[in-house]
Amino acid sequence: MDTIGKRITHARESKNYDVNQLSDRVGVKAETILAWEADERDPRANRLLRLAGALDVSFAWLMVGEEYEPEDATNGGRLSSVEGKLQRIRQLYAELGGLITSLEQDTQFMMARDEELEELAEVDEAPVSH
Repeated sequence: MDTIGKRITHARESKNYDVNQLSDRVGVKAETILAWEADERDPRANRLLRLAGALDVSFAWLMVGEEYEPEDATNGGRLSSVEGKLQRIRQLYAELGGLITSLEQDTQFMMARDEELEELAEVDEAPVSH
């Protein structure tokens, strides 16, 4: 799907919308949808945002074919997308936990080192008795 028109068609069909249903959701004429799908005209940015919302796809995917691509018209497609995002959040959470632990250990080490340096500085400043 290398054109906006093909991506619009693909997303519309994956939602089982006909052209009239999509035109009603976006607020344009059916002929406009057909012209976009045929790559005769490109939708303006505000229309792309409405299309993305109506078709449950990202603005970026409509523009350049990246990020979420619709899988099918069932909730299974949406569910797998949500599950994938949830899994990514879990991975990030685990990574964040590791980073927090590492930072806590580094902070404790630095605080202990700082205390040692302060003690050494106090010893160096102590008056020497003869």
